[in-house]
Amino acid sequence: MDPKRKNKLKRKMRQFKKINFVRRIVQLVCFLLLPGFFIQIYSSTKALVMVLVAESFSLQANSFDLVVVLSVYPLTLLFGRFFCGWICAMGSLGDLLTSIRNGLKIKEHQIGESTDSKLKLVKYILLLFSIIFVWVLQIVAIPQGFNPLDAFGVLVSMENLDLLFSTFLIATVLLIGILVASFFVPRFFCRYLCPTGAILSLISLPRMLTIKKPRENCRNCSLCTQNCPMSIPLYKTDKSRSGECIECGQCVTGCPMKNCNMQFLGMELNSKTLGAVAATSIVGLNYLGTISVSAMDFESAQATTTIAEAATQPSTETSTGQYQDGTYEGSARGFKGLITVSVTVENGLITAIEDVSNDDTPSFFERCWSMVTGDIIGAQSTEVDAVTGATFSSVGIMDAVADALSGQTATTSTASESTEADASTESAASSSEESAPSSVAAGQYADGVYTGSGTGFRGETVVEVTVQNGLITDITETSKQDDDQFFYRAWTTVIEEIITAQSVEVDAVSGATFSSNSIMEAVSDALGLAFENPNSSLPSGHGGH
Repeated sequence: MDPKRKNKLKRKMRQFKKINFVRRIVQLVCFLLLPGFFIQIYSSTKALVMVLVAESFSLQANSFDLVVVLSVYPLTLLFGRFFCGWICAMGSLGDLLTSIRNGLKIKEHQIGESTDSKLKLVKYILLLFSIIFVWVLQIVAIPQGFNPLDAFGVLVSMENLDLLFSTFLIATVLLIGILVASFFVPRFFCRYLCPTGAILSLISLPRMLTIKKPRENCRNCSLCTQNCPMSIPLYKTDKSRSGECIECGQCVTGCPMKNCNMQFLGMELNSKTLGAVAATSIVGLNYLGTISVSAMDFESAQATTTIAEAATQPSTETSTGQYQDGTYEGSARGFKGLITVSVTVENGLITAIEDVSNDDTPSFFERCWSMVTGDIIGAQSTEVDAVTGATFSSVGIMDAVADALSGQTATTSTASESTEADASTESAASSSEESAPSSVAAGQYADGVYTGSGTGFRGETVVEVTVQNGLITDITETSKQDDDQFFYRAWTTVIEEIITAQSVEVDAVSGATFSSNSIMEAVSDALGLAFENPNSSLPSGHGGH
């Protein structure tokens, strides 16, 4: 080889290693600081689309989601997917696996260009399906424990790893499959499956940053394409603004002819400097925005507490609430670990909820804390809506408050109220003895399948109860209107206890009281029909054999 060309190649390799070193450092820092950022982008986009479709957008309620998307989308629109190439934790993990494979001198699995282009459509199909059926129509939901990104969240947190092989077993198996594929195919998840990547790819299409590579100056080595982790066929074009480009700069630094460059509005830019600046800007904007939102949320929470305290001052027009006065502490599990809260009750009403300690990811916990606790104080109930994108933390807060309040129902009602309640109870008991007592002895139900309904937090719950040999043997959900996270939290426990006790007088599930009661009421209603019709001659539409 010509000495000049050899020296030129050596300088090129040093430059290649230099940009790789800078990018690896940026990726490592971002991995440690924001491992779940790429999941947050998807969740925040989903949350904003859902509230806009429902016409329920609120600047205060959705401020965190706005911070997330505004810290990423504008820069992506102008410069492209620097987030994917420099910040994304899943992408960084994929690059690490590729480096390990190269170090072990194991060959990359080659995927044909035609097959590759078709497989890249999968992530857009998944995104379209999610937007239509999960976000807008809300008729499909991923069951808990099936999403590999949940398993990824547990893995990078390095806490509660036992969840990987219990609650998230299926998700863990899927994640392992993705990582194995990523070992043999660079950026496998990014290329074919990532919904966040699909969103950013579409947003980056109008960008002003271009990869310029005049083919007339090319020696047809195709190194630009070979170096591209996203397998973009750069050898076919003079300019590229492909939405698949993650702006990693591998094509630029890997070109031995210096014929491949990043250009913005005709100006040639240093890919290493631009990548570092873009990554710093995205992370900085996210952190500044999150701090600002947390400060606003704190002020909002303080205002909510003040209003609640004012509303609970005793007056002749306001009866005492349903809880005993005092300060109670309760705990429940969030996504990563235990959440402990302190709940203050004054004049029988919840007036304040404080965070004692929590092991959840700060960005997710802070995102939902003020909204969930404010809603609980406003509704005087733990059955409130979870914050989209922070469901586990939301439910953990609700459960912790419910745990604190467990057993604290008031005994301070007035004598007249107690008398009226006792009379009402006696009347109800007498009526139930004449019709369908909830504690009727086992074996006294008429065989058949019966339908009953009860009222939950958001509407009607309808169930089918199967009776064989006079015993309740099965209870099936026909329809329900309560939120999934509350209803299904109560469903399995309540029906198992009813079948075991052969009675609807069982305990409600903490944190899902309304849903629990609706199930018991629906079963009681069905059993009432069964008891009143020992020959199973039920009116049309109410049950059958």
